[in-house]
Amino acid sequence: MAVPSMYDEVKLHLQQVQRDPSIRLDIPIIDKLKLQLTESTDSSVPATLLPLISQLLPVLQEDPTPITTLAIKATAYTSFTDLRSIDPPIDFITGFRAPSPPINLLALALLSRAGEAPSDAAIVAGDSELVASLVELWLSTSSTAVAQAAFDALWALLEVDLTSPLENGEGTNEGQGLVWRRVFTDRDVYGRFFSLCSLTENGPGSLGKRDKTIAQGRLMGFLTKAGNLRWDIISSSQIPDIETRYNSDSLLHFAACEMVERTDVLMHMTLLNFFHDLLEIQAPGLTARSFVQAASTFSSPALDFLILHNLHSSLLSYYLDESKLDPVDLNYLCGPIMAYVAQYAELYPNHFLQNPKHLLDRILSRISASVTISSAQWAHGPVPSGQLNVLSCIPRVLLVDATKQGLNPVLALPTSPPNKEALDTLSKILHGPSKLYLADTMELNASGQTATDWPKEAAAARILYFMYLNQHSTFWTDIVAAADILAMKDVSLAAISFMRAIITANWEKVSGEIVSSIPHTSRYQLPSEEGLGSLSPASQGVLPSSGAWAALTPPALTVLLPYLFKAPRSYAEFVGGGAGDSQNAVWKVATAKHEVLMALHYHLKETGGDMAGFEDIMRTLQQRVNEGPWGPVTQNGSRVETVGL
Repeated sequence: MAVPSMYDEVKLHLQQVQRDPSIRLDIPIIDKLKLQLTESTDSSVPATLLPLISQLLPVLQEDPTPITTLAIKATAYTSFTDLRSIDPPIDFITGFRAPSPPINLLALALLSRAGEAPSDAAIVAGDSELVASLVELWLSTSSTAVAQAAFDALWALLEVDLTSPLENGEGTNEGQGLVWRRVFTDRDVYGRFFSLCSLTENGPGSLGKRDKTIAQGRLMGFLTKAGNLRWDIISSSQIPDIETRYNSDSLLHFAACEMVERTDVLMHMTLLNFFHDLLEIQAPGLTARSFVQAASTFSSPALDFLILHNLHSSLLSYYLDESKLDPVDLNYLCGPIMAYVAQYAELYPNHFLQNPKHLLDRILSRISASVTISSAQWAHGPVPSGQLNVLSCIPRVLLVDATKQGLNPVLALPTSPPNKEALDTLSKILHGPSKLYLADTMELNASGQTATDWPKEAAAARILYFMYLNQHSTFWTDIVAAADILAMKDVSLAAISFMRAIITANWEKVSGEIVSSIPHTSRYQLPSEEGLGSLSPASQGVLPSSGAWAALTPPALTVLLPYLFKAPRSYAEFVGGGAGDSQNAVWKVATAKHEVLMALHYHLKETGGDMAGFEDIMRTLQQRVNEGPWGPVTQNGSRVETVGL
């Protein structure tokens, strides 16, 4: 173990400043010592520096940051057990209560060492005043850095102390749950969540309204994370008399229903974002979990909570009828409301599809009305970004079903004029559902008893592709044209991403099981493979079963392949050569295009084929892949000359 060469000089200097606080800190020698502190530094160094710095802080007459950061660096490799053995003992509570962010950060950095071992976390849990002071500092500080450090320290303690909740589906942790019990069942700690965040608390020493709203936002973020680990503890009553005082029956109920003043539009936005984030907790998606603690396999405890307290229905009604909101507030709230609806549709597809037909039709009509805008507006804006997000999350089986009534908004999306957000929406929908790799889930509805599942969504994506192609016969020509507009880099990259989305699409052919009837409803029936021919161009012949084969089928065959085989655009097309391409559009487009080539080559190689000319196509693809993003070597020299290299 080594002692840094600057250690004695800095130690002597700090002792001099302690004796005579008028002496200024010698920043250069302190910085040199920081650089010399490593994992191999002798343990006597932090054991000596930390008490010395602690004694110096109360008398220091300048910014303490240089010495607090020195202490943090010196103790970076010191365990909590070793920190507790330092004499005199570290006074964490005094460090938390100091009106100095650097001192707060030092105390928090030292306490965070306890989050590395369950046994150390248990020691912290045994000190009620310490945990209460930590929570108070986190919620009340005006320093963002201190608040984040306090949250990180608290969260590290809770994580390491977790006792294998069922929700995780994992093995037993070493934690004993002592920190959780201290935080949620100790009156002094638990009560601070309510008193520091409630706007009705106006007693001596209470926070101002602005600081309370900041604390409210911090609490909502904490509950979202805590709910992922222990939904039961945030959603059930812990200390009834405290909760009753704030008209609540749990900490979650307080935060969601009682805490926020909704006339404060910014806090109302924060609350809506909180609801959006809650939906992620144990959301089923297109999977059936091996454990279910919700009202149904289509729901989750979080969605059940939002429904029980009429929060879910309120947000849906706001989405469908904006007149229920103040016109001024609407500008701020419509985005979070649409984000919530999109999150609900994407994470709870079968629950979403269980809604009454009239409600789903109103949602589709709302989206259709928003995307039915002029070409000029698609070209120059503004475009309905929020509604496009909702559309991209709607279960695809509903979009197929809506086509029968003329309510499918996907068919109204243009490829000309090209618009990045419209192309991104088409990419997500037509690509199909993401592949499932979760170990603790199983494919939902292998027997075809629910409205949608992974195979149905994959089949619906393929059907929607043919439907769109039927109504937009030139869309591949439009996509290729958009990809070649280097002056509009984002549009060009979006068009190339669309190509990749189709080539790598997660599609399924329509099998008998997929089109089998669903109990208790005649809705969401996908057309059979035979019936699908009427929904696509007659020139298609045998419909391609994969996105890669769609690229080798007219009209893509005669438009997309020539574009991919063509050498990329050159810097010479810009004024001043490469110097005129400040956004590196040429390189980014060439790289994205090459990735599409590699994806097409890989997928065709995997599936094989027996069409005429297939081997020639594969040879050309292999050649272009080998040439790299810039194309043939003979062209690279001219590109280098163009940029003056």
